[in-house]
Amino acid sequence: MTTTLYYHPIYIRPIVAMCLAEYFKADIQNVDINTVMGEFTKDFPLHQCPSLINKETGLYLTETISIQHYIIKAFCKDPEEVKKLLGSTILEQSEILRWDAFSVSDFLNREVNYVEPLIGMMPYDADTHPKAKEQFDVAVQIFEDHLKNHQFLVGDHVTLADLSGVSSFFLGFNYAFDENWSHQYPSITRWYKEVTKSPYVSNFFEGKEQAKTFPQPPK
Repeated sequence: MTTTLYYHPIYIRPIVAMCLAEYFKADIQNVDINTVMGEFTKDFPLHQCPSLINKETGLYLTETISIQHYIIKAFCKDPEEVKKLLGSTILEQSEILRWDAFSVSDFLNREVNYVEPLIGMMPYDADTHPKAKEQFDVAVQIFEDHLKNHQFLVGDHVTLADLSGVSSFFLGFNYAFDENWSHQYPSITRWYKEVTKSPYVSNFFEGKEQAKTFPQPPK
């Protein structure tokens, strides 16, 4: 039985898992939860995406990072490539996990709360949105400060940390972060453009352009 990777077409967190499965030619079928909502809800009542399941083997995974690690370790045939993606020392592995977790949790949550009300994907509240911007600004500055002095998030090459990082920034770059924003965050922009060309994720990012104008608050 083929392993099933459940995703939602507008959710950010499944991006890297789907890209890795494609890159490593994994025997994994991507299934949009909207097409099998009853079955998906039965197996995953919390509606977590991505989710990975193979009822024949007993595989049952939720949480983005655990699924990313499973796909890399189960389907990458080159041990050296696994080390490059996940780290070859305890410190590298810990730093990669740190940036991965930050990207798909705290940072992404703050980005969603800031960007989505501006583009109509969440209700806009003029009283609370300035606080959302303030919280996002703190999180995004962590990336900018680090990338001023580092080509990548960890080490001297693309790791899983970078893949999760750029996928989490996709929401902003696709819908809001225009050239003026990039002038404020040149290190993030340089890194984003470089990592999105990585063969691990390039098929997803190909043809996706940076936002032309920054959305204004609804009136």
